[in-house]
Amino acid sequence: MNLWELAIVVLVSYLIGSIRVGYITGRVLKGIDIREYGSGVTGATNVLRTLGRGPFLAVLIADALKGYLPVLATWAIFGPSGILESNGVQDAHALQVASGIGAVIGHDFPIYIRFRGGRGVATSFGVYAALALPLAVVLVAFGVFIALTLRYMSVMSMITVPLGAIVLLVFALTGADAQHYTYTKTVFGAFATGLVILTHVGNIRRLISGTEPKIGEGGTSHSREPQSRAT
Repeated sequence: MNLWELAIVVLVSYLIGSIRVGYITGRVLKGIDIREYGSGVTGATNVLRTLGRGPFLAVLIADALKGYLPVLATWAIFGPSGILESNGVQDAHALQVASGIGAVIGHDFPIYIRFRGGRGVATSFGVYAALALPLAVVLVAFGVFIALTLRYMSVMSMITVPLGAIVLLVFALTGADAQHYTYTKTVFGAFATGLVILTHVGNIRRLISGTEPKIGEGGTSHSREPQSRAT
C-alpha cells in the first residue's frame, strides 16, 4: 500500500461522505436549513422528524451508499484482483477501512457546509455492508426491531453500531473466514463505535433525564443564529 493510494482513498471518500443529502433535501422540499430544526443535524433521523417518512427513507439510503460505494470501489480498484492489482488482501482491507473512516468523517464533518453534519450511523452501516454484507443485513434487521420496539433511534444507533464492531472482532478472533473477517476490519468497528457514542452524548443525557424525543417527535424549529453557532 503506497502513501498516495491511502491519501487518495481517504480524500475521495471524505468528499463523497461530505455530500449533505439531508441538507439538500430540506432545501429542495421546503426551502429550510434542516440544521435549524429538531436535533440540529443533517442525518436521516432528523429528516424523519422534520420532513417525514418518504424523505427519511431516501436520505437513509443515500447516506448508507456514501459509505458503501467508496469502500466497495476501493476494493475493486486497489484489491489483489482489482483494476490496479497493486495490493495484497491485508493492504486492500486497510485501504477499505481508511475509505470507510474517511466517508464517516465526511458525513459528520462535511466541508461543504462548515463541518456541521450528522452522526454517521447510516454511513457506518453502509461501510459495514461493504466490509461484511451478511453482518450489515443482520444489523439492519436488529436495528429495525429496536426502533419499532423502543421508538428511540438514538438507542438503536448506540446498540447496533457497537454490536457490529463486536461481531467483527469475534469473527477475527475465531478465525471464521479469515480471508474476509480480518483484524484490520475491526479498526473500523472501533472507530465507528467511538464516534457514534461521542456524537450521541447529548442523546444519552436526554435519555437519562427522560426528555429524548421518540420517533416522529421533536421536528419543530428551534431558535439559533443560522451560522454563527456552527460547531
